[in-house]
Amino acid sequence: MDNINVRKDDVFLEKIVARRKTGKDYLKIAAVIIGALVVLFLLVLFNQVVGFLTPLLLVGAGYAFYMLLTGMSIEYEYIVTNGDLDIDQIIARRKRKRIYSCQAKDMEIIAKLDSDEWRQAQRQTGRKLLDCSAVFNSPDNWFILSEYKNQRVTVVFEPDERMLRNLRRFNPSKVKYIPH
Repeated sequence: MDNINVRKDDVFLEKIVARRKTGKDYLKIAAVIIGALVVLFLLVLFNQVVGFLTPLLLVGAGYAFYMLLTGMSIEYEYIVTNGDLDIDQIIARRKRKRIYSCQAKDMEIIAKLDSDEWRQAQRQTGRKLLDCSAVFNSPDNWFILSEYKNQRVTVVFEPDERMLRNLRRFNPSKVKYIPH
């Protein structure tokens, strides 16, 4: 048997949120498609010069455009473990990167995005904004003020009630969540 200490009140929660595409994302997609068509046109135009490399260049260009297009698919995974919050960014379901991590006891505040606390936080300068939500102005969004890697940050995310309850357990004065 493994020598793992698991208490009855240990908590592990996770949630994955897919980032919705905005107008800016659709412009990027259009630019990539137009770029692909321009490269294809140039390869056909200069087929005599490139010669036997044309098939290899077509495959390489096709792969590059595929990677660019699928790389615009972004998800965020929220992981709450006994009052610790970790947020990972998942790009095209093939690359994972930790973009935020903090303990509830170190958070300055957690509140709804449409609250007075949010309006006060917007007046503060020098904070980096990490938008880890599906849509920024969603009514389900919450924000966190804290420090991450020696930088003051504001994190926008979409936790569920279980996560908020767990974070509140470890810092009840700063988590502005009232259970129903």
